[in-house]
Parts: sequence; structure tokens; C-alpha cells
Amino acid sequence: MPQRLSDSNAIRAAVDSGGVTLLVDESVYSREALLRTCYWFTDRCYLFVSRTDSGVFSVRIRAKADGKALDTISGDFENALIDQQVRQDITRETARLRELIVAKAFAEGQDLDDPPVGDDRDPVEMARAKSGLTDGQH
Repeated sequence: MPQRLSDSNAIRAAVDSGGVTLLVDESVYSREALLRTCYWFTDRCYLFVSRTDSGVFSVRIRAKADGKALDTISGDFENALIDQQVRQDITRETARLRELIVAKAFAEGQDLDDPPVGDDRDPVEMARAKSGLTDGQH
């Protein structure tokens, strides 16, 4: 019988002899945040993600041979999941500001006081024109 480690509204964890299973509430943590977190943990443990119920992800965590303690890994995982979700929230909230900054930066680059130095014409075409050769001649 699995032993319950913690019980919150967003994440429920249970441990058994094979590993730790986290049940993650999708109304709190997005699929993208969950998968990004899993990706960053693939060097420390084996992970399997599935959907147990509508709106609930199941993350099965198993230690690798040289593995850290599963309770440490699952705690680190939960913290990293919060980090990824906050990053996503900030990215979404500041998207318009970033777009404005980039647009302003590129708009200012269009207002050059002096033309660029050099000739932007094709040097091969310029040489052909000078020698009187056409495209079909060499």
C-alpha cells in the first residue's frame, strides 16, 4: 500500500518500493511547465508522465542506479515545477512589453542618419557590366 508523503491541492505524492508517484493538478501547473521540469530531471532519475484523470497528471519517478534519495528528488522536482510555472506566468504577463521593446529597437535601426559605408551592388554584375559581358557569356 503506498504511503502518502504530502497532500496539497496542487500536488499529491505517494511512495512505494518502486519509486514516487506525483499527482499534479493541471489547473495549477501547465502541461508545458510539467514537461520542461521532467526534461531537466532526466539526468537524475527516470520519469514517466501520464494522465490519470481529467485535469490530473501522474509523474512516476524512479531512481537511477547511482541515485539520490527519492524524497530529495521529489522535493527538488516539486520546487522546480513551481519555478517553471512562475517563469511561464511571467513570460505570458510580459509578452507585450517584450514585443514593444523589440519593435522599438528595430524601429530605431531604420532611422540611419548616414547611408551605410560601401557599395551594396553585386560586384560580379558590376564587373560584367564594365567589360560588356551578358549573362550568357563568360
